[in-house]
Amino acid sequence: MKKILFFFLFLAGCNSSDRVSISSVFNEATFNALPTERKNHYLDSVLINLKQYKNDSIKSKLLFKISEEYYNLNNSKSSFETSVLAYETSAKLKDSFSMGRSLYYIGDYFREYEKDSAYYYYYKESEKIFRLLKNEDRLAKVHYNKAYLLFYEGNYTDSEIEVIKALQNLKDSNKYLTTFRCYSLQGSNHLELGEYKEALKYFDDASKVLLKMKQADTDKDAFYDYNIINMVNRCLVYNETGAYAKAVLELRDILKSNNLEQYPKLHYIVLGNLGYSLMKSGKYVESSYYLKLAIDITKKVKSNQGYLYTIIDLGENKLLTKDFMGSKVLFVEALALAKKLNSGKEELKILNFLAQVDPEKGVYYKSEYIRVNDSITKKQRESREKFTRIEYETNRIEDANEVLSNKNLLLLLGLSSTILLFLIIQIIRSKIAVKKDLFYRQQKEIAENEMLLITEEFQAELIRTTEQEQHRISKELHDGVVNQIYGIRMILGSLNTQSDEASQKKRLGYIKDLHLLETEIRTLSHNLNTNFFKNEAGFDFLIEQLIAKNNEIGKTRFEIDITDSIVWNLYSSIVRINIYRILQELLLNVNKYAYASTCVVSVNEFEEFLIISVKDDGVGFDVSILNEGIGLKNIKSRAKTINAELIIRSNPLAGVEVNLTIIK
Repeated sequence: MKKILFFFLFLAGCNSSDRVSISSVFNEATFNALPTERKNHYLDSVLINLKQYKNDSIKSKLLFKISEEYYNLNNSKSSFETSVLAYETSAKLKDSFSMGRSLYYIGDYFREYEKDSAYYYYYKESEKIFRLLKNEDRLAKVHYNKAYLLFYEGNYTDSEIEVIKALQNLKDSNKYLTTFRCYSLQGSNHLELGEYKEALKYFDDASKVLLKMKQADTDKDAFYDYNIINMVNRCLVYNETGAYAKAVLELRDILKSNNLEQYPKLHYIVLGNLGYSLMKSGKYVESSYYLKLAIDITKKVKSNQGYLYTIIDLGENKLLTKDFMGSKVLFVEALALAKKLNSGKEELKILNFLAQVDPEKGVYYKSEYIRVNDSITKKQRESREKFTRIEYETNRIEDANEVLSNKNLLLLLGLSSTILLFLIIQIIRSKIAVKKDLFYRQQKEIAENEMLLITEEFQAELIRTTEQEQHRISKELHDGVVNQIYGIRMILGSLNTQSDEASQKKRLGYIKDLHLLETEIRTLSHNLNTNFFKNEAGFDFLIEQLIAKNNEIGKTRFEIDITDSIVWNLYSSIVRINIYRILQELLLNVNKYAYASTCVVSVNEFEEFLIISVKDDGVGFDVSILNEGIGLKNIKSRAKTINAELIIRSNPLAGVEVNLTIIK
């Protein structure tokens, strides 16, 4: 699939009144009239003169303006140095907003080169300052930038969380450009995760924001580019869902309705995507025509990334038309360029194609595919852990600093109180005992009130933090931890009335299980789903253990029938963990609601299908009036995640049969 996605970060400029104040130092009209090669020299001279000015708000605003102009000229180094100077000036002025803004700019500098440094400045510095100032608009931009970094590191789930935070900050805001970017990025997150319905919904939301932007007559320069890019993004979803004709229709309309020759980057994007959609529609000759046009434009604008995407598609076109030699030439060129650009996803795609067009070296290309794929996975994991470590280390340092500050404050207060007390004692000695007693009572009351205030503030902060965490982990807690705790609680309850040695040993075993649950809770933030099954036990053993535990919970007798020939390692960890969670939920429901005497779980493999059946002889229910609770919704959601077919059959007093069919 052709994936050319554009996400633009923007910098806040000075307002009109600022320009009037600083026009004597920086003349914007003169600057704009200069040729590009001379603009850097103009900014350099302004910056040299500006360093001689005293630190005030005018100087600070002009530094931001210069940093923006350097950034627009792709002079990242000068933009970074000016942003650092802006931070130092803002710090001397004790201007918290400008400090946060300058740190945000510094993060932009590192965004393309050192993503961990960018994440540090966005998270530790800029985000926390804007949160303290309760500046929702700036905070939204910081969350968006963090989401942007996470997206390009392949961490789509965490990117999605940051976008949601940004949209919450933008609620009821008229910051249309930032809101559009958030919706567009969120659509791309869902697109990468294969959630096409959700992706299309967010691209539609982005379209609505663009309409508001047009009606408000704001950001005119950005509207044209973003409107076309958003339409292209929608076509990417159509391609993924097989609606190639719809994608072709919309892309043709874009070409017809817009004079794209004036915008070469947009032009080759639309042409390339149209060529791809036509190829998928089986119109290879017309597809080749548009792809070659796109290639010519990418060469003219020197877009290596665009050129890479397009020659891969042209190579696929030739492969489909049996031009294996022409296809191989293009793929070999694309492979070298992908390695140069560190485009891991494209490298995987090319290796897969090369294995088809060059069977003699197929084994080599497949082994390279595995190596590159493992390298990408490792890099994504390291990146995810790195970002998490930045947040953890930052919070730990800040907590340590807070403790140290509190100790210093207590020491200072203690010393001050001692001196004050000594002076008071000297004065009170000449006073009567009643006044002395009254004084101490007043001091005690003040201290108690202060302690009460500190306690209330701590409790309020604790409640707020707890509520934020509750929503994030509720789904995993329900699917995994709650179900296990329920089972262990029932067993321990039945053992609590027994004091024999066997019962004590069982209790110790379940206490160890509780310790394992504690470990699972601690590791929820470290991508539980992908690590859960990285253990030495076989998957069939885990299912058998699940059956055994449920046999100990209630009166229902659970039986298991698993085909011995199933090789579980051929199924991804995502498939296995979702199967496990679905079974866990189904068996718990049998124990809680079915009143069944027996329940049979069977797992069989037939050619290309894995079929899992859970059948009980309980009270059953009327499927037509079934109310979906959170458990059933989670089961359906997990089945959808692994592209499995879920069928529930039941009638009152006739038991329940649930079948899950998974394509290998």
